[in-house]
Amino acid sequence: MDVKSLEKRLAERHSAVEDWIRRHAGKVCFPIYSSVDVRDAGFKISAIDANIFPAGFNNLCDAFLEKGARLLREFVTANYGDLERIAIYPESHTRNKYYLQNLHALKSMVERAGYKALVGTLDPKFRNGVTELETFEGQKIQIHRLMRNGEALFSNDFTPELILINNDFADGRPDELATAGTPVTPPPAMGWYVRSKWEHFQIYDSLVKEFAEILSVDPWLLAPLTEFEDDVRFKDGKGIDRVATKIDYLIGRIAAKYNEYGINRKPLVFVKDNAGTYGMGIVVVGSGDEVLNLNRSQRNKMARGKSSSGIRAVIIQECIPTSDYFNEFAGEPVIYMVGDQVLGGFFRYSESKSETESLNAPGTQFAKLCLAGEEDFDDVLACYQGHCSFALYYTIARISCLAMGQEMKNRELCPPAVSHGGIR
Repeated sequence: MDVKSLEKRLAERHSAVEDWIRRHAGKVCFPIYSSVDVRDAGFKISAIDANIFPAGFNNLCDAFLEKGARLLREFVTANYGDLERIAIYPESHTRNKYYLQNLHALKSMVERAGYKALVGTLDPKFRNGVTELETFEGQKIQIHRLMRNGEALFSNDFTPELILINNDFADGRPDELATAGTPVTPPPAMGWYVRSKWEHFQIYDSLVKEFAEILSVDPWLLAPLTEFEDDVRFKDGKGIDRVATKIDYLIGRIAAKYNEYGINRKPLVFVKDNAGTYGMGIVVVGSGDEVLNLNRSQRNKMARGKSSSGIRAVIIQECIPTSDYFNEFAGEPVIYMVGDQVLGGFFRYSESKSETESLNAPGTQFAKLCLAGEEDFDDVLACYQGHCSFALYYTIARISCLAMGQEMKNRELCPPAVSHGGIR
């Protein structure tokens, strides 16, 4: 069994899979947008990360942004009614010109959906009413300072009817958003100050077991083996012995699977910040001893995540090596969603990282998966590798999105206008 065989099984049992996805979609609610990182090893395929506050809209082709505008309009209308004005709430690291390029693309998509839009923040370091900044490609983008009138947030004569969050709140959310009368989406309480990779992959794994049963395959072929360890501090070594024990246990399980399927390669695992984002707080090792013997630089890397938030819990996750390459460099597809619908994606690759390393890291480059026409949508990945399992990529992303929807449902964070269900 390999990924080509899995793709064939998916095609044969497409109707049953679609029925199964629809049943689960009717039980949860979905973030307005999300992104899913996928790894295709040739012998297995899986989601390896899922983001509810995605940046990177600037890496999407224009045709995807057009489709995204249509899906966004459908989602907003279904969940929040007829609106006219949307404010985009950004991250605070606005000196990053690539992130500003993302904001420019996201604002364009919202405007194409027919809404009036501005980028606005409560961050006190934006003291002026409007701060004009320049994107990587030289476009101007304005960051508005949001003010408060009772429960309403506004900027000059612009009072948003919906606040679209593009900030993962790794270090907590502003109190002002907690009491805002304006609807806020995705829910700030899905930020990394609350959210857990361990919870996500537990849900994902349970869904994959059902999916694998439909395909009549081993669920290991569709999900990474994952363990969890809490109350750890890499800087002073607290709990690292427990992490090392889990690493050796997981390496043993992976080795057994490699032996079962005749895979001749060394098992590796990622140790990841349980609340990690932007590719921070990740190290790849091949044994417990390696994590016990991390050098000072590596320990410092694992001590703090984004916004200098301290790392206190980690997941230990099977390293799925990528078999995808772009211009001979290791890469991976990133799939974007609006609600429970696939929007499109792009290809992330690195000239300095190997097939077993994290590709969400400084120096990563992006290849837009552009279309010659709308009819080419399903084949956009094919030109970037010899064999592209795009049907599996999109299905895997949808399953990961179901898991994110279950996370929201578990926290009772569905939009108030609806009790459950995605876009139809």
